Amino acid sequence: MQNFIFIYFLFISCFVLSQNNTHSVYLIGDAGEYTQPGDALLLLKKELLFNPNSTVLFLGDNVYPEGLNASDSNSVVRLKSQLQILNQYKGNVFFIPGNHDWAAQKSKGLNRIIAQQKFVETYLKDSTSVLNKSGQAFLPQNALPGPQSVLITKGVRIVFIDTQWFLHFHKKNKTGSIKKTKNQFYHTLDSLLNISKQNNEQVIIAAHHPIYTNGNHSSKKQPLRFLINYTPLKIFGWLGLDRLLSQDIDNPSYKKLRKQLLNIFNKYENITYVSGHDHNLQYFKNKNKYIVSGCGSKLSWLRKKKRFDSVYQSDDKTGFIKISCEENNKQKIEVYRVGEQSFLIEK
Repeated sequence: MQNFIFIYFLFISCFVLSQNNTHSVYLIGDAGEYTQPGDALLLLKKELLFNPNSTVLFLGDNVYPEGLNASDSNSVVRLKSQLQILNQYKGNVFFIPGNHDWAAQKSKGLNRIIAQQKFVETYLKDSTSVLNKSGQAFLPQNALPGPQSVLITKGVRIVFIDTQWFLHFHKKNKTGSIKKTKNQFYHTLDSLLNISKQNNEQVIIAAHHPIYTNGNHSSKKQPLRFLINYTPLKIFGWLGLDRLLSQDIDNPSYKKLRKQLLNIFNKYENITYVSGHDHNLQYFKNKNKYIVSGCGSKLSWLRKKKRFDSVYQSDDKTGFIKISCEENNKQKIEVYRVGEQSFLIEK
């Protein structure tokens, strides 16, 4: 009997230790619509308080409609609606910018990003118990494209990039020229991924814009796109129409960014790219994994005819996705939708 009890408690101890070696990463994007926490944020809060051995990523569009404007009280409370669910949270928190945070692609974008970075990091430091409250929590820093990386636990690295920086037509921070900043970005990203591969790390790349999507932003919108990019009618693009279409994957600037990122990603097999932007949940898998988790406060349709083959997609309930990072580069991917039990889509 004593031997049985000993073996039983040994088993329980090993189980607990194995559980502690799992680090959860919660993905929620486009959560900046409401002035009070909506159902998806309240569900996330419950999960975060239950699981402090975790990291939460807010994947951009943290403040609708045009980023953080100190003179607009509604924009402040929209951002606070996300921050306040973190007051008792003990894990890591990171925010990244989306196109709406860049003043919806308008000229005040740079100032709005700098203001949001300062507001987020001040709030986390003064009003929360998050693990990284005294460090950088709004990444990439200083309205630059990145990449910046954080080793959140042994064997798991998050790389932060600002994809809107590449699509923004107005003033933005740079290191030297725009061309030099872009070249440095791609070189550094490739180097980071190469080092992570050598160190046998799982890499999560956090961005706002998807690489693959069957959502609204995958619409071809022809012939309008062709006319304003490749004919004399491009004058209407210069007057602002192209700013609106810049958020779709068939926009020339977006296509170029996507192609260059994939050229780098396809050299590796340890990447999970996570994004928001389209207001639904999607999961794609080839050599690497690609997740869209952009329904933190909004919903938008998915194409009836898929443009890309997906493992999972839904567009009828708000929610978020969790990645459980385990040893030996194993991951479990779990979907949380408001009003439902969570379920695994990969284990």
